[in-house]
Amino acid sequence: MINFSRRRLVIGTAGILAAGISSQMLGGVLTRLAYAAPPLASAVSMPVSFMTLSAQLTGMDTLEPHLAQALYSWLHQSQNSAQLDSQLDTLSALITAHRGVVGDDLHQLLAQQPAELAQLYQQLVSGWYLGVVGQPGSQKCIGFENIVSYQLLKNNLLPPSYAPGEPNFWVNKPAAQQQNSTEVMAHG
Repeated sequence: MINFSRRRLVIGTAGILAAGISSQMLGGVLTRLAYAAPPLASAVSMPVSFMTLSAQLTGMDTLEPHLAQALYSWLHQSQNSAQLDSQLDTLSALITAHRGVVGDDLHQLLAQQPAELAQLYQQLVSGWYLGVVGQPGSQKCIGFENIVSYQLLKNNLLPPSYAPGEPNFWVNKPAAQQQNSTEVMAHG
């Protein structure tokens, strides 16, 4: 039989209590470190001219700011950041000077420009309309539900689904229907 004195019992209990409290505190710190948020994309400040150029390319007045920041941050990381703003200004001036040029004519115009400018145009359009940037094999998704192609079609195109109505149709109470027989209405 183990002989415990009152002093040993108090010291042992205090030690176990202290170990439990410190492990809880240390566990909380480790948990916060393990699930820490990645660096914000907004660490790179986006110039106002980027949104102006993006509005020119997409034809939309209001663009998703989070997607804009993600696209600009990716461009800033993947290219020579010293030349990026200059190339954006050059592309904006070119698009402004040839405002009526669209489609194949615009692609021919871009083919006559330096390759970096045509590539920047493709990256911007791909980022805004597809939410995908980068070269094949090393592509990165920067947006999905907030991309321009979905915003253009959101009032006209329903996402494929097994539900018979528009998204969230079950939130609203259905209009009363006159029926001769009692039926159970089921969605699905």
